[in-house]
Amino acid sequence: MNRDLARAIGDVFDVVVDNWMLFTVLAAAGYLLGPSLLVYLERTNRLPRGLTWMYSVVFVPLIVLFMVTVASSPGYCNDPLPHAAFRLFYLLVLPLLPLYLHYFRSETLQHPVQYGLVLTLLSLGVYSLTVANEVFHFAYQSVQGHGVIYSGARAWECAYLNPESERHARSVVGTFTLVFLAVHVLVMVLVRRRRTSFSEPTERADSVEPQVEG
Repeated sequence: MNRDLARAIGDVFDVVVDNWMLFTVLAAAGYLLGPSLLVYLERTNRLPRGLTWMYSVVFVPLIVLFMVTVASSPGYCNDPLPHAAFRLFYLLVLPLLPLYLHYFRSETLQHPVQYGLVLTLLSLGVYSLTVANEVFHFAYQSVQGHGVIYSGARAWECAYLNPESERHARSVVGTFTLVFLAVHVLVMVLVRRRRTSFSEPTERADSVEPQVEG
């Protein structure tokens, strides 16, 4: 059983490696259009349950895995972008806004758990590329006295990187990431409970038939 599972995972990995450009395009399209598509299909009452599960359980984790891998390479000097370039990734929050607004404002949701999973995981990916990168540099600078110095020869080469300061910075990033996840999940749960508590009195009032005086 374990060998069959390992062989199946290996086959999937080989397919992804052999067709990495195709999967990159599909992942980008799924991230940019997926949340808005979910909102549109639900509001038009045409959202299949299978599509929601496929997107939230299969597609989203693969996207987040790719984003986290880009954000945290084994050695910081191997990262493809310098610190300032990572700030462009803040724009990645824009495709998530339609689903956030739908989650926060709608009184009823067809798939609140799946939407919460999608928003939490994708937000984690954006966080890893943006805020976590800021935290890394701030924590590194607080110990080392200066930020990461890039060599200037190539964007992914940097000089004078202190390994101990780097490990400290990554530890701080890990703590902040756990706090982010806990706060995000708590806010998502509280928002839906609050919306549900508001909608229940209205439903009960609508269910009471008015009495006609004789």
